[in-house]
Amino acid sequence: MNTFYEYEGVFGKAETAHLERTLQEFFEIAAAMRRRLGKQDYLLDGYISMLLKGVNATLAQSAAEDGFAASSELRHLCLAVMDGKADGEEHPLYEKAKECIASHPLDYQERCTKLNLYCVALASDFLEYAAGKYVQQQKEAQRAVFDIVYLRDLYRKIGGILGGEEDLERLNLLLRQRFLIVTPMAGFLQGLTNDLLYSLTSRDVETSRLAVQLWLEKEQG
Repeated sequence: MNTFYEYEGVFGKAETAHLERTLQEFFEIAAAMRRRLGKQDYLLDGYISMLLKGVNATLAQSAAEDGFAASSELRHLCLAVMDGKADGEEHPLYEKAKECIASHPLDYQERCTKLNLYCVALASDFLEYAAGKYVQQQKEAQRAVFDIVYLRDLYRKIGGILGGEEDLERLNLLLRQRFLIVTPMAGFLQGLTNDLLYSLTSRDVETSRLAVQLWLEKEQG
């Protein structure tokens, strides 16, 4: 089966019916839980409010922009190593980049071609580093919105009053499915990937070939 037979294979299908059903079910189960909680329904209100604010703390477009911007860090690191500058020595990936560039000399005349290929070579290492760094940034952003320990306590209290956590688990799943279609981490990783795609689709002026072609030739030996 050809995944990219239609344009939708790239940008996705406009399938919204399941989102409408999920939203409706979310409201239904939340309303039913509030009725069962009676005068303690404010616990559920607080729980849902904190989660919705947390979900919206980092917008999808901001996460993607952060990922794309973070990729400049890799480019600056590669340039520093290529130029023999010491201003990148404090970077956690400096030695990795230095070893990679030293052991893989490229004879292309275009400086940008070398830079793009080195960025491709170091993409996986940088991905792991940048994702870990972004996790810490997101934790700080979430702490500014709510206390995860307090959220856990609310979860336990509500579950205790209801006599079980089954409905809460369902509510959490519905909330995630409807309101976290793209998680901040997914957006961030896509932003990083978009920069990688720019590197792969850059054209070497000397050979008139795309970087991906040059990379494949290199991999074939």
